[in-house]
Amino acid sequence: MNEILLLVLAIAGVFSIACSIALISLGTIIDHYPLGDESNRKRSLSSPIESTRITVGIYWLLFVIGGYAVLQDSTYALIIGITTLFSGVLFMFTALILSFAVLHAMRKRKTPMKTPILQVTPVSVADPVAAPVAGITSIPKKYYRKPNFMVDALMKRD
Repeated sequence: MNEILLLVLAIAGVFSIACSIALISLGTIIDHYPLGDESNRKRSLSSPIESTRITVGIYWLLFVIGGYAVLQDSTYALIIGITTLFSGVLFMFTALILSFAVLHAMRKRKTPMKTPILQVTPVSVADPVAAPVAGITSIPKKYYRKPNFMVDALMKRD
C-alpha cells in the first residue's frame, strides 16, 4: 500500500510542478498585459505576479505537509494527508482555469473599462405616494422579466 501512495505522491508532484510553472508564467503574462495608462499603477503584493508567487509558495508548503502526513503510519494522518494533497491539486487546477479565463477576458476586451458615472436624484421622505392612473394597465408578461445580473453579464454580447 505504501508503494502505491508513493507513486500517487510522485504523480501529484509532477503535476504540481507543471501547474506551478504554468501558473507563475500566466501571472507574469497577465501582469505585463498592456491595459492603457500604466503611469498611475502601483505594483504591490496584490499584483498578479506577487500574489501568484505567494499562492504557489503556500501550495508547496501544504503539499510538503500533506506528503509527510501520507507517509506516516497513522490512519488519521493518512486521511489528512490524502485530503490535503487532493484539495491542493484541485486548487491548482482551478487556479489555472481561472488564470486562463482572466487572460482570455483581457485579450477579448477592445476598449478600456470606464467607471460609469451614476446620476443620483435626491428623494424626499415627504413626497406624495403615486396613485394609479386610470387607463394604464400593468406591463405584459412577455415584456417583463426579473432582472438577473449574473445571467445578463454572461449573456452580454459585443
